[in-house]
Amino acid sequence: MPTARLSQDDRRRIGAELRELRDLAGRTLEDAAARLGCSPAKVSRIETGQVAVRPLDLRELLDMYEVSGARRTALLSVGQHGRQRWWKEYADLIYGGYDLYIGYEDEATEIWEYQPQWIPGLLQTHAYAQALGEAFGRPAEVAARWADLRQARQAMLLRENPPAVSVVVDDSALLRASAPGVMRDQLRQLVAAGGNPHVSVQVLPASAGMHPGQAGGFIVLGFADPNDPRVAYTNNLTEGHLIREPEHVAEYVSVFGRLRELALTPAESLDFIRRIV
Repeated sequence: MPTARLSQDDRRRIGAELRELRDLAGRTLEDAAARLGCSPAKVSRIETGQVAVRPLDLRELLDMYEVSGARRTALLSVGQHGRQRWWKEYADLIYGGYDLYIGYEDEATEIWEYQPQWIPGLLQTHAYAQALGEAFGRPAEVAARWADLRQARQAMLLRENPPAVSVVVDDSALLRASAPGVMRDQLRQLVAAGGNPHVSVQVLPASAGMHPGQAGGFIVLGFADPNDPRVAYTNNLTEGHLIREPEHVAEYVSVFGRLRELALTPAESLDFIRRIV
């Protein structure tokens, strides 16, 4: 089966990752070229996104740079254009950076998320996710497929060994009106999710005052392999951004810990949501 053609953004993103990994491994362009049996100039063109890296060459480079775990999985999934991954059918919806995030999320054993404006995607109902997509200005049919993608991501919660999910949500997100009945069902879904032993739901009340999460929502992912460090993720309307620098990820970890301290306890949070319903 022929390999799907990578977009220019994919080529640039993978190239930048490979350049960073080569530097971290202490390897030169000449070392990489020798491994692939090509010229250093071709490796340079791969790293700058001028040409696409073949899946076999990508594996060779990742082996050479000793890349394993979630980062390897995420890069291979993009390098093969998701051909072997469940999210391939949503490729037209996935913007730059989000594809890598999904690859990491699929491997995570621990997911921490803070959201000030909406219910976290892993806990959204289909109707709520579609209403949110339409609020962002997407046509109804596109918003429906976006909601399908959210539902597909949630399948991880039904695994035999699901990730431990902890979310903190601003109380204002729970009160934001939607189509009739949509928010009520969403809040009931949130209560049901909070009853899952693998899921913790906490509400950050307005009474908490100013707090360190006011810069915006974010996600932190942790992995089973101790050699596979945590990553953080943020996004805006058009692109997502994975954060791997240890000192920056540590700041997100610290902020999330502080938000959990300021928020209502999980039991208090579920009671709070039930009262809104």
